[in-house]
Amino acid sequence: VSVHRNQICESTTPTFTKQQLQRYIRYARGIDPIITSEGKKTMVQCYRSLRQNDNIGRHKSAYRITVRQLESLIRLSEALARLHLDDVVQPKYIREA
Repeated sequence: VSVHRNQICESTTPTFTKQQLQRYIRYARGIDPIITSEGKKTMVQCYRSLRQNDNIGRHKSAYRITVRQLESLIRLSEALARLHLDDVVQPKYIREA
């Protein structure tokens, strides 16, 4: 309630300054993470499980999980690596994506 009455609460005070966040974002955008062979194996396993879990229903031959989802999985895992300022896409990022 105190947040709505323009009172500063301890939970609303920012941990980082605006300049610190801008520097972090600028640095993270410059990172181009690579996917290792272990990461590729994890990605294949995740994509296979998505495809296998998808063919439930009337049309067992029609998949709703397509290559677009695989591309999204790649983009999200790379974004998580950038978020953690990591040069390598770890398998945990792929599982999270």
